[in-house]
Amino acid sequence: MVNFYDKHRFISKKELAQLAGVSESTFLRYLRTRRHILDKLGVKRHARMLPPQAVKYVCEDYCIDLPEELQDRRVIESHELYRKVVRELQLTTFFDGKWTKITEIPLDF
Repeated sequence: MVNFYDKHRFISKKELAQLAGVSESTFLRYLRTRRHILDKLGVKRHARMLPPQAVKYVCEDYCIDLPEELQDRRVIESHELYRKVVRELQLTTFFDGKWTKITEIPLDF
């Protein structure tokens, strides 16, 4: 999954640990191994909330898929791949065990 993270939202370390499916202490140990990178991103050592650029880095590095409510819908909907997939889904449907163009569905359906 590609994350289109909201560039204005801070997330707590505890919430990111839950999203990653690990304990908070495990997640904090992971963050300690990335301290040199987080320092460059401007994250204080004892900060409870991570700024957007740090959240983006951590999600990509730790392979965390953000839930829909944390995604930036405007970016997703304006992305070319999203528009192409939606268009294809609008034009096709699964009928009689195969994908069929909507215009090819029999009238007696």
